[in-house]
Amino acid sequence: MKQFLLVYLLLVGEVLPARPVCAQQTVADESPFVVAERFGEASARERTFFLFSTSVAKYILRHDGTGEATSHAGIRRSFYLKVGVRERIERVYSLEYEGDLLLLYQAGDAGYVARINQKSRKVRTVTIDPNFSPPTIKDHRLVFSDGAVVSL
Repeated sequence: MKQFLLVYLLLVGEVLPARPVCAQQTVADESPFVVAERFGEASARERTFFLFSTSVAKYILRHDGTGEATSHAGIRRSFYLKVGVRERIERVYSLEYEGDLLLLYQAGDAGYVARINQKSRKVRTVTIDPNFSPPTIKDHRLVFSDGAVVSL
């Protein structure tokens, strides 16, 4: 049944592709990050998927940090995001920055910033405050509303 659900969601992703980043809802007027579209229930027993796209690929991210990128040529590649043991991703924000994909996500009691090379799928992750609000970008740095700064 679980495999059927995954295949179904992948097919729905192909038939109903995620909106381009520029068409997705912007989080705040000053922040360039957009909210990823969420599918599934928020309960701890249900699988939850986040869908978003960039100019390079369409992405599906599962609640446990397993992700898949499908290029416009139809090539699928997997990647994995850092998530604590028995933690679930609750919210995701995305941004295409200098050819890379920036993801802000909250998993349980931790927040993360991940920078993903869209060609090699290499992931670099930094832990941040879980109560983050989407930051602005100034001088190649993410500047959060609480004053925290993360260098890109």
